[in-house]
Amino acid sequence: MYLVSKLLFLFSLGWAANPFDMWLDGHASILKEDYKKVSFTISVNSQIGGNSLAGDLNGNIITGPGNKFRYEVGPRVVVSDGKVWKSYDERTDQIFIQEIDRKLEKKIFSWVNLKRVKALPVKKKKDGSYKLSIFSKHTDVRLHFGGENNLKYITIREGELETKISNIQIDKENSLSLLIGSESSSEFDLR
Repeated sequence: MYLVSKLLFLFSLGWAANPFDMWLDGHASILKEDYKKVSFTISVNSQIGGNSLAGDLNGNIITGPGNKFRYEVGPRVVVSDGKVWKSYDERTDQIFIQEIDRKLEKKIFSWVNLKRVKALPVKKKKDGSYKLSIFSKHTDVRLHFGGENNLKYITIREGELETKISNIQIDKENSLSLLIGSESSSEFDLR
């Protein structure tokens, strides 16, 4: 009986381990830091006709304590001091100040709490991807791994849209800049 219980224990460890858990374990020290940055390439496609909506855009998210963040994708930057959001578009040189979108804020910070992310249900699918239950039941989030538990890309499907996030890199940051725009930027307070 002792041997059987040992074998079941070892089997359960192997069963529980998946590339996502191993990838998280490999980045745990960074995710525990106050300031962290994820860099990525994002592309959004319509499932109707497979047309790219914006081409590939490079971006990054830097998070800090107190729900502070800096989110950059292409020419757009959104920053939060934990109290208000400011968004800037370099094409128009305009800054918009607005109330915090708590739903979007929750999504931005969903990846930075190691314990919370490790508790998410992850299920291997027939195509070799791993389905991650992170948002609503209408959002299909899939993790795609390569050799040695390398996270190759993430796909997010919502209705007719598919977003692919690739070239994902997570790094420790020393600080977080909330500065956007320039002295000549037009500013609009929408609060």
